[in-house]
Amino acid sequence: MLAKEAIKLLKKIGLVINTEKNRVVDIGQKALDLFSKKNIDYYIEENSAYKLKLNPKKHKIANYSRLREKADIIILFGGDGTFLHTAHHFIGTDIPLLGVNLGSLGFMTEIEVKQFESALERIVTHDYYIEKRMMLESKVYRDNNEVFHSHSLNDIVINRAANARLIDIDLYINNELVNSYNGDGLIISTPTGSTAYSLSAGGPIINPKTEAILITPICPHSLHVRPMVIGSWEKIKVIVNSDESHMKVNSDGHYNYDLKDEDELLIKKSKKNISMIKFPEKTFYSTLRKKMRVGLT
Repeated sequence: MLAKEAIKLLKKIGLVINTEKNRVVDIGQKALDLFSKKNIDYYIEENSAYKLKLNPKKHKIANYSRLREKADIIILFGGDGTFLHTAHHFIGTDIPLLGVNLGSLGFMTEIEVKQFESALERIVTHDYYIEKRMMLESKVYRDNNEVFHSHSLNDIVINRAANARLIDIDLYINNELVNSYNGDGLIISTPTGSTAYSLSAGGPIINPKTEAILITPICPHSLHVRPMVIGSWEKIKVIVNSDESHMKVNSDGHYNYDLKDEDELLIKKSKKNISMIKFPEKTFYSTLRKKMRVGLT
């Protein structure tokens, strides 16, 4: 779906910058100068504004809650971690995000810094499309009480502490026991997350437009346990056991929660999603070739 119809009333851009990256002051100021040059109204996230030492009397500064209310699109400068952190503030809002890469890999970011001016011009002229990315919803139940709830763009990860013993894992799909094994943990990811932690654990690469859920064991103590790709409509239940309380679940690398014996983790496709700004020439496979050198020697 092209974005021309979706953004006819584009009024304000929200700007988010990873303040821990190099050259953020220079990059941020150039972005603001471009907004002024093109007569684009904007709000800048408050921590980004503080780093740039902006005068609140001259600039529109906003927290994430206000950005959700006021911004038509969000432009963020950073890497994949910045994108994930920022995306969690806009789950289910339909506000599209454009990532500008300041990191090393930047698989989720759409453009590099040197492409920002031309990309901004394309946004103004509606020369882009919006891609919806599937998310996962997870809940942890302890003694039949919900104790953790999260939505994830990349993955849900169950793992053990470095010095803890292996975790016993019972994996159910649609309430049917599929496997019982022990290992370091388990990754349940979206297609978007298939190029993240799951890939390093031996999982396959999946086109992010595919509706599927990927289950990747982390160092299973068994030769027959392999990654699985299942339908997006299916529901997962994981029961964990360990004689030590050194198990955690985390969503997108954040939002950690300590697990205990017999905790049940329920995972399914979320009803919410994330909207991303994409340009037609930047396909998933061209990004693979460039970012991960797939098909190159």
